Amino acid sequence: MKKDDDKFVENMALIVAMLIALLVGLGIAGNGDLEEAQTQERVYKEMVCKKAWPDYKRLKPECN
Repeated sequence: MKKDDDKFVENMALIVAMLIALLVGLGIAGNGDLEEAQTQERVYKEMVCKKAWPDYKRLKPECN
């Protein structure tokens, strides 16, 4: 009976470790998506303000 309990604990520890690794990976990927969206927004504003692109998204960015 003791051997079964040890195996169960080992399996649960492995599952918990895998879930933590998955959550960390998703967090990193989500952060990368946010950074990419912010970069795209900045580029769009710069290009619209330079009159290189029309404001096709109709965001009307404030240009200095």
